[in-house]
Amino acid sequence: MAETSAGGTAFEISIGLAFIGGYADAASFLLAHTFTGHLTGNCVLGAVSAASKEWNLAADRLLAATVFIAGILFSLAFNRFLPVQLKRYSLAMAMFVEVFLIMSAGLLLANKANNEFFIVCMCLALGIQNDALHKTNGISVHSTYMTGMVTTLIQKGFQHWLPMQDPKADSTSRSPDLTIRILSLTWLSFLIGAVTGALMIVSFGSSGLLVVVLPLSVLIYVELKRK
Repeated sequence: MAETSAGGTAFEISIGLAFIGGYADAASFLLAHTFTGHLTGNCVLGAVSAASKEWNLAADRLLAATVFIAGILFSLAFNRFLPVQLKRYSLAMAMFVEVFLIMSAGLLLANKANNEFFIVCMCLALGIQNDALHKTNGISVHSTYMTGMVTTLIQKGFQHWLPMQDPKADSTSRSPDLTIRILSLTWLSFLIGAVTGALMIVSFGSSGLLVVVLPLSVLIYVELKRK
């Protein structure tokens, strides 16, 4: 992963990728009735679809969950075997692959391809993104789903506003201020991305998905410039 001296991906990249994650997930749900950026929603919706005997939809959601995991595994294997001299470019390379996959997904829909091909491309893209970005300034983050980060945000906020009265505990605990700032802005960026993605799909149909390639390309440029 792209590391900074502070121990993680640059903050602006994290915020940008959270926007991409929200945009892509909302767009995918509107286009294929399936989440492509996380597992929980698809597992629940897949179970609901199976219970309702909507077998094709259940299969699509199971496919989405499986391919998302495959994207994570691909990213892990890619980084494991990437030559040492190229490792500092790993995040930029992951984002480049994501651009290719999202563009492929949009073109497949434009050519009336089956939803399954679209789901495979989008879930691979977001699975790769989920692994490629997992830490900012030493703080664990996710850019394709928010459940764990919101839980941590609430915990840190509670710790900040209602600190423990034990002086010994206070002196050894890490200040939550930085964590709150990073997680809250990442969450906000994800929500803005989701709203933007939904509006673009409602307004422009499947071609609205390709709009997300522009901010993703800007993030690639910013990441490469940092090197």
